[in-house]
Amino acid sequence: MTADLQGVVTTAARPNPELLHRAGEIARRLGLPLVSRDRRTLDEILAEYAASFSAVATREGTFLYADGRQYRYHPGMAVVRLRQVIRGHPDPLLEVGEVRPGDRVVDATLGLGADAIVLSHAVGPEGRVVGVEGRPVLAFFVEEGLSTYAYPALPELEAAMRRVEVVWGDHVDYLRRLPDRSVDLVYFDPMFRKTISASRGIDALRVFGDPSALRFEAVKEAVRVARRRVVLKDRRDGGEIDRLGFQPVPKGSGRIQFGVIDVGGGK
Repeated sequence: MTADLQGVVTTAARPNPELLHRAGEIARRLGLPLVSRDRRTLDEILAEYAASFSAVATREGTFLYADGRQYRYHPGMAVVRLRQVIRGHPDPLLEVGEVRPGDRVVDATLGLGADAIVLSHAVGPEGRVVGVEGRPVLAFFVEEGLSTYAYPALPELEAAMRRVEVVWGDHVDYLRRLPDRSVDLVYFDPMFRKTISASRGIDALRVFGDPSALRFEAVKEAVRVARRRVVLKDRRDGGEIDRLGFQPVPKGSGRIQFGVIDVGGGK
């Protein structure tokens, strides 16, 4: 579905005026048609408008609907990883990125935001994490989730989520606008060229994400912008680390491999 995303915006079955207003705001922001529910099923609406997905405004928040399935935001593995970090266990990304409190980080391929959340916790309130997402519907979905998702059992998670800044747009264009050596770390985690079928937590990313390969221009701009490191995550057999000129590092787990480009000593 990622090759041709045609969507509409609608509401829950019995919307009140507030919900209708919210749906209108979403439609304007995404540049999608606003469709009245009129007691129709979501599948009926998609068929009528030849759409592949719908953003559905409800009293509990917005979910995405495609292929007969609802997608609601969840921080995914960030929950488990953050618990481990709080308990003093190392996180491979934080180690490879040499992430420190107060760092400025660009997560150039935000996706569902799990890595950005862990990075946000590590840099703390004095740091900054900007997540760039090129697919508008995914950027909206994650931005809303990061700003509203509640997890009272782990307040550190909520705090980290609220601090992530989401930028809608092409990451090459965003990086080009940044001054030289203006951030400590630039991180890339593009969609794997070969998927890991067991990773059900990223189903929404498979449907709504951008499967395009990372471009050399993005790496070039990242090297210019970073003060310390540029980090790439890929499958161990993915080939992207070699293709893009990164140095492989051993840290990772299972089928995951990191590559780095060192650009300086940082702070």
